[in-house]
Parts: sequence; C-alpha cells; structure tokens
Amino acid sequence: MVRGLYAAAAGMMTIQEQTATTSNNLANADTTGFKADLLLFTSAPGINTWRVDDPTTLDDAGRKRPEYIGLTNAGVMDTTIWHDFSQGQLVHTGQPLDVAIVGPGFLRVRDASGEYYSRDGELKRGGDGFLTDNQGRRVQGQGGDINVGTAASVEINRSGEVYADGVLIDRLAIASFADPQADLTKVGTSLWRAAAAPTATGAVSVQSGFIERSNVDAVSSIVELIAQLRHYEAAQRVVQTEDSMLGIAASQIGKLT
Repeated sequence: MVRGLYAAAAGMMTIQEQTATTSNNLANADTTGFKADLLLFTSAPGINTWRVDDPTTLDDAGRKRPEYIGLTNAGVMDTTIWHDFSQGQLVHTGQPLDVAIVGPGFLRVRDASGEYYSRDGELKRGGDGFLTDNQGRRVQGQGGDINVGTAASVEINRSGEVYADGVLIDRLAIASFADPQADLTKVGTSLWRAAAAPTATGAVSVQSGFIERSNVDAVSSIVELIAQLRHYEAAQRVVQTEDSMLGIAASQIGKLT
C-alpha cells in the first residue's frame, strides 16, 4: 500500500510541473517570438524488492534468505523541458523596423551581460542611432552593432540587408544551430543563450513590416490544463484511498495484538 502512496504522490508532483509549464505557455500566448515548452517525463527507475520479514527460500547452505519479489514501480518523474521551435504566425504591422524570420534562425542581440539570440523582431532605433530590440539590446549585424544614425528612412529587405536613406549600412547577423534543443537555453520569455557557437550565420528570408507571434495554441493549452487538473485529482484520490487503507490496517492490527 505504501508503494502505491509514493507512486501517486510522484504523479502529483509531476503534474504540478506540467501545469506550471502549460500555464507559462498560456501566459505568453501573445508574446512576440515566444516558443512553447513541453515537460518531458518518464517512469522512475524500478526498485528491487525482497521479502525480508518472512523469508521462505533457502540458500545453498540451507539457510533462510530474503525472497526476491521483483521490481517495484515508483511512479513517474520529470526529465527535461522540450522547446517547440516551430514557426509562429506572421502578423503584418507595417512598421519598417519590424522583422520576422521565416524558417530556422535567430536575431543576435547584445547588451552588457553578453550576447543572446531571439525571434522577437520588434526592433527600435535608439536615441544614439543604434538598432535595438524592444528591451534596448543592440541588434548585431555582420559588422557588429548596427548604427543607422539619424537617417530619415530605414529599410530592411528580405535578405536582412539594412539600408539607411537608401545606403547599405549592414546586414542582420542571423544565427542558426544544428541542434537548438541542445545548444540553446531559454532566458526569460523570448531570449536564448547559446552553449555552442552558431553553425551558420548569413542569408535567410526576412519579412519586413511583420512580427512572428508566439507559437502557443491558446485553445489547446486550455484543454491541456483541464486534462492536467483531472489527472491531478485522480492521483489525489489515490493518495486519499491509500491513506485510508493504511489507517484501517493499522487499527485492525492494533486490535489483533
């Protein structure tokens, strides 16, 4: 009975983590460039179990020894977060500095804390003329920080080339990774830090005047939350049942003794 209690409790803790992950996805359904997360989990390692209080088998010397029962399942456990890097919906904004990357790839942005990668293409022009993301991090080009100065017009074409008053200034440094699941770690909502250098930097398809919405499906996330709540309630009832059975067993054993 105690084993069932532990298995149900492990399930409840895993479902709590699932719910937190799904809730975070839902909260960022309108966050530009956000990529949904999925909690991966697996069966916990089995536990070798022996009957030690009432040994019924003998060893080669004829001595009683614990009887091996088998593996006991200890429930489930979470393993890691899987990131969904699929393309989000492109939304037309008409803003010349807004860009959306079509296909794999990330904008490179930098601040005092280091370099990051992002799919959030809501770009701005800072007071010093540098092109930044909406948090003030400088967007990186092939030549480093992109400075468009006080140009009256700034355009970014499909190849990522940045023009200021019709003059080519730089080209967006778009980074790609061979295995983004392994190479990238999420920082906040739309930023990523790389554990390895990009495998490619260069030409990609860029949609100017568009942004990429979150790839979270809000309706599916709500359905997932409801299902997770039902699973949690089922595991909770198992814990209550196991606890009740333990109470009955303890009281009955007390009466017999």
